[in-house]
Amino acid sequence: MIIIGNPEEVFMRQLSKKERLLRQVKGQEIDQVPTLGGWIGGARNLAQIAGIPVKQYLADPLKGAIRAYQALDVDGMIGINVPTSLEQIRTANPVLDAEFAGTPPEALLERANALPDSEKEILASFDQAAEEQHYREYFTTAFQTWEGIEPIPNFWEIGGHFPLYTEFGYTAFLMACALYPEAVGKIYWAKSLHSRQRAKILAQLYREYDLVPLMFCGEDLCNNQGPMVSPRFLRQHYLPTVRMIIEPLLEIGVRFIHHCDGDVRPLVDDFIATGFSGFQGFQYELGVDPYDLKRRRSLQGEEMLFFPGLSVSRTLPFGDAHDIREEVDYFLDFSDGGHGIFMMTSNVTGVEVPPENLRLAYHYIKEWDSKRPRTATRRQWPWQRDHERS
Repeated sequence: MIIIGNPEEVFMRQLSKKERLLRQVKGQEIDQVPTLGGWIGGARNLAQIAGIPVKQYLADPLKGAIRAYQALDVDGMIGINVPTSLEQIRTANPVLDAEFAGTPPEALLERANALPDSEKEILASFDQAAEEQHYREYFTTAFQTWEGIEPIPNFWEIGGHFPLYTEFGYTAFLMACALYPEAVGKIYWAKSLHSRQRAKILAQLYREYDLVPLMFCGEDLCNNQGPMVSPRFLRQHYLPTVRMIIEPLLEIGVRFIHHCDGDVRPLVDDFIATGFSGFQGFQYELGVDPYDLKRRRSLQGEEMLFFPGLSVSRTLPFGDAHDIREEVDYFLDFSDGGHGIFMMTSNVTGVEVPPENLRLAYHYIKEWDSKRPRTATRRQWPWQRDHERS
């Protein structure tokens, strides 16, 4: 419960999901820490969380997934992962370099040379009506079928077009970044012109649908060793195109949250300089420290927002109830009692994650009274402290 109103009209009630999300974005008092759904994998797991037979889930996977997130009482939903078969592990297809055998780095040079040099010519192929219809259908589906769970926009095309390896393979792409950086940059520029137009459409829809002013996006730029390409290359040829895309949404006050897989520490300040004011993830085992991230401020001087993720590589699949509670308490500690955080998973959970661990985590964080003062006692990631001592 929380007090809402002015001194003349004060009453106590529980916040709605949308109110809770909006107040957390604005740094206002909330009744409980908001939670997000969308990244739970495994048809069996979702069916079990939903409390329905697997056969019933498979008859209507989207409805079954929504029912699972309703059971977890999430406030918002990012782009929802919906397994449609019993043994399905991930909904996205992996990129196998073997499928691009023989593709040379010059393929990217040829692509760049074939692109027009003017913005007008690039935009001539942009289908405004089709793109707007695509986004409208997404939000219409969300409002009609998500049963009160608020959509948190999660469109990867708005966060940049780094993974050209999906078109050319890793070897050709990475070699081209070193040999033909200007050509790779031109491909990014052309793709980003279209995505900037998409962002303008979305800016209109944020206002029209009164959406929660958050956008979760940002491509994987890092592996476990750090950036996949030179940070200098990213600063010269990639990140400026990301800024170009997101500017129309920044101008209307949307806060951008960058997905953080891998060791992102060398790029955190670059994300902020580009316009991001929050982070999602993380791979804590690589040394990513949310306490350090929290000390930073956005370009507008705002405190960082966080979608802190329950670890899908350690705690969720292998932890017990104590580990789950400790990880949630770690989130509450680094955020001074839940300020500015929206709890979810660090990535899509695997089929090996026990559903009871997810139930516990989502239930446990809602028990915390966000109005209580909190003294941080967990400075180190608990899993590392308890299970990975050197």
